[in-house]
Amino acid sequence: MISSKKILYFGPKFFGYEVEIQKTLRSLGGEVDFYDDRPKNSFLIRVLIRLNLIFFINPIIKKYYADIYEKISKKTYHYVLIVSPETLDYTKILELKKIQTKSIFILYMWDSFSNKNSFNTIELFDKVISFDSKDAEKYNLNFLPLFYIKDYEKIKDYIDEYEYDLCITATAHSDRFIIAKKLKTQIDDLGLIMFSYFYLPSKIMFWVRKIFIKKYGYGGIKEFSFSSVSQQEIIKKIEQSKVVLDINHPLQFGLTSRCLESLGANRKLITTNKNIKNYDFYNKNNIRIINREDPLIDADFFETNYIKPPKEIYQKYSLKNWLINIFDL
Repeated sequence: MISSKKILYFGPKFFGYEVEIQKTLRSLGGEVDFYDDRPKNSFLIRVLIRLNLIFFINPIIKKYYADIYEKISKKTYHYVLIVSPETLDYTKILELKKIQTKSIFILYMWDSFSNKNSFNTIELFDKVISFDSKDAEKYNLNFLPLFYIKDYEKIKDYIDEYEYDLCITATAHSDRFIIAKKLKTQIDDLGLIMFSYFYLPSKIMFWVRKIFIKKYGYGGIKEFSFSSVSQQEIIKKIEQSKVVLDINHPLQFGLTSRCLESLGANRKLITTNKNIKNYDFYNKNNIRIINREDPLIDADFFETNYIKPPKEIYQKYSLKNWLINIFDL
């Protein structure tokens, strides 16, 4: 389905996933052109987009897409794949459809519609796929979970001595930080070691959240990082850890990429997402669900080793299989 096909791909630049998606598409025989959904990845641009204040940067966005549309008007694509759009609104997608009249348009959402303002664009697509089973059922969409990239398959299955018992590398949104802090206290009391990395785009965002969003209990500024970590650094920390911690956004029902990455890495998982019980790779020996309101660590969970799932289930969640499903669903 992908071999010898020309694919136009719009999506966010996010921990290098856009690079891995392009590499895998090409390995499957596809030709791909990628454009970031955002005109720039500066702190100001990201904040304005997140706060739904795009009108402040409309001239920048308009010029950005005008330049792209001029380039792609000289090419004909078999597929246009758009992943979780932020600045590609109804009008811009409609304009894109007038340029690429022969393309099959596919939308994949790796955010819930409750976190995005892109629901009104659904009617413009030939196929709409969501990582969130609730959204898929509610809006009669195709359902497809996220994936792990190939580098996670290369992680050693088992290490005699792990550097960390528990690790979390995450953007510090919602209540993630306060939940992790509660767990850190318990981990310390058990004599175990926890690695934490919480990312914020800028120190300004830290102070805004600390002053105005007190319910999330932001700690000291030294507990956060303001430089993005690479995918390879995340992989290294997961390889050095026995258990991975996942704290999903309270408004999201679908599984985060970290859940699938722990599967790819053959690592145990502690998560706040109780929906994980509905997935075929769920195994209570490997996955522990905690209450985000009162998160409690079970010391026994760290005593047992990971049990590998059947090969067909493991491979089902690879990036390669995800892309095959995107175009075949």
